[in-house]
Amino acid sequence: MSFDPSALVGRALVPAAVVAVFALLRKYMPARANAAHDDEIVDEDFTIANRVVCGSMILIGVAIALLAYKTLVTANRWVAETDGPAAFRLFPSSAIWWFFPGLAAVCLSWGTTLWLWSTFGDQKRIARFLAWTHQRAGFDSTGALRWMALLIVLPIGIASVLAIPLHSSLRDTNIVVGHYATLARQYLPYSQARRLVLVDGFRDRDGKFTQRAELLLDFKNGELWSSAANADFTPQVDLALFEFVRKKTGLAAEHVQSEEDLRP
Repeated sequence: MSFDPSALVGRALVPAAVVAVFALLRKYMPARANAAHDDEIVDEDFTIANRVVCGSMILIGVAIALLAYKTLVTANRWVAETDGPAAFRLFPSSAIWWFFPGLAAVCLSWGTTLWLWSTFGDQKRIARFLAWTHQRAGFDSTGALRWMALLIVLPIGIASVLAIPLHSSLRDTNIVVGHYATLARQYLPYSQARRLVLVDGFRDRDGKFTQRAELLLDFKNGELWSSAANADFTPQVDLALFEFVRKKTGLAAEHVQSEEDLRP
């Protein structure tokens, strides 16, 4: 078995990055001193409160993630439906809709839980609990999560919203394609298609082959349409989709292992 130093370095980078982030947080966002409550914090037992808060964060985080994911998927489907009747609709991989919900759940569940607690609970006890958690973490965790929400979650949320128009609607006479960050549509008539190609997958920069079936249409104006652009990884092309496109274009299908194998 050959030794791969790059793999070892890659595995070591993650814990090293985590340690570095915590060190920076302790340096630039230290836990705030609170002399008025220091003695109370030492004497007060927050074990049960901490367990309740952690349990609530899990439930609230799951709710935030599911709500955000469902909202993005529903909006994506609604935009595609405005194309009118279609025999097939292809949507982006479901994975792209989970980045924002997942990060939002991590960064917003703590603040949401504290907000709900403050609505019904003792404000002074909540302040002491916050100071206790900050002392245990060694930094202002509440402030850190707020900055993460602003600098990481918000940009990814905006990027996710801009991806809502992505889709392909295969209609009787053409394919309607929705692109990133625009509601304008691209119309690709089947009559203008000049090549129909079945592709098995793709190769990375090192030449390693990855199975990902796609249906590729080459149009006379130089445009290319791929069924894999808006789809999950699949080992085979949907047979019904293939037959529909083949009949609409009237083209004989070519077959290649990857797009790099296509003849000019």
